[in-house]
Parts: sequence; C-alpha cells; structure tokens
Amino acid sequence: MAAEGRFFEAIAPYYDAWMDWDRRLAEEIPFVEGRLPSRGPASVLDAACGTGHRVRALADRGHEVVGAEGEEVLVTRARELYGGLTVHHVPLAELTRAVKPGSMQVVICGGNAAVIGRSQAELEQGLSRMFDALAPGGHLVLETDNLAKVVRRKLRFLPLRQGRLDNGSGELLLLGQYEWNGAGILYHLMVLRRGTGEEWAMTVHSSEVLSLEHSDLVPMLRETGFHDIRLYSDYAGGEFLPLESDRLIVTARRPE
Repeated sequence: MAAEGRFFEAIAPYYDAWMDWDRRLAEEIPFVEGRLPSRGPASVLDAACGTGHRVRALADRGHEVVGAEGEEVLVTRARELYGGLTVHHVPLAELTRAVKPGSMQVVICGGNAAVIGRSQAELEQGLSRMFDALAPGGHLVLETDNLAKVVRRKLRFLPLRQGRLDNGSGELLLLGQYEWNGAGILYHLMVLRRGTGEEWAMTVHSSEVLSLEHSDLVPMLRETGFHDIRLYSDYAGGEFLPLESDRLIVTARRPE
C-alpha cells in the first residue's frame, strides 16, 4: 500500500490527463446506466473515484452518488474540484465505512483500481465490501486492462495521451508501459512535460500491478457470492477475447 500511495502522490499533477476523462466518461456512463434496474435515479458507489469526475457526471444525471477513494491526494483534489460531492477517504477493503450495507444499486470500480498497487488479499477484501454495499439484485461494474494479454503477448506500450499542465501553461505527453518480469507486472508511466518557452523534461513513475487475469477474477467473484458474471472487451459490450482485447470489463450481480 505504501508503494501505491507514493505512485499516486507522484502522478497527482498528471492524474486527470492520464485518466483521459472526457473519452472515458463518454464510454462509461451509458454502460453503467444500462445496468440500472429502471430509468429513474439510482444509488451508485464509485469505489475508486479518483478526482471525482465520474461521481460528478453521474450526479449531474440525477443519480445519488457516493465516491470512495483510498488515496488522500486524490480525495483532496476531488473536493477542490467539486465541493458539493460526497467523497470519502476510504480504501477498497473498507468501503462499507462510506455507505450503508445493502444500499447501492450499482458499484463501480474502474480504471485499473482493482489491480494497481494491490495485493490479492486486499482485492478479495475489496470485492467482499463491494458485494456487501450492493442491494439484492445490484450490479458491479469492474474494469482493468487485459492483463492476460500483457503476460501472454508481452504487451508493453499503451496508447500515447496528450494533456495540459494544471495551470494551462504547458503541454503533457504520457506513455504507459507494462513490464512482465516472469514473476509479476510493473506499470511505468513516462511523463514528458514542457512549460511555455521551456524544454521538454521527462520523469518515470512506477507501480506494481496485481497479475490478475480474467480466469483468476471470475472464481474470486463467484466465491464472494456474485453471479451472472459477464466479460466484455469494451463499454460498447464487445466480445472479450483473452489474447486480443485491450481491456476487460466485468459485470456481476448480487443475487436477489
């Protein structure tokens, strides 16, 4: 956990550009709303809400949304950006400190939050708390990069992303890289930044990643109590192909 915290503290100035929120939310929100039991407002827990953009987007659509985030630096930024949101400084393994058990219709765990800097024990505890937070019949939506492809196809580089510095006066280029060393996965984020009139400067920030493939995750979900588990390659509902898909989107339900 300490290493995870250092990673997010280091990338906090670049976090929103790294997440590419405009693209992400345009894909995620329709998918999440498609899991809702009705067209009316729903209770939603964003279990790793980062800087709060997903919470804000869902709240703007009329839903009752609670954000939880284990990294204090990201919680602070979320509260600076969106002072009216409910965002708790709570890790995955303690989610029921943020919401009443059995009260949520949807729980979201997006953007690799289930695996980056995690141990298997912590994820198992997190899945249990997500299950506890859901009302009977409620849905879990969980996203990671397809780590089976990372390991078996030796996937290295992710698509280059562009952004702006927080003060708007400079440019950012961000390149993610996976490294499989035979025993585990490292994620490296290479950040190139240039202020107005300055030369490019580069830093590299790294974190361990839980080597969790779909074939590991599905039994964990079943053991936790989830059923109706479905795998997708994207938020358009594409077929998940273990050696081809770039992402893994999982939905599961708490039994009625």
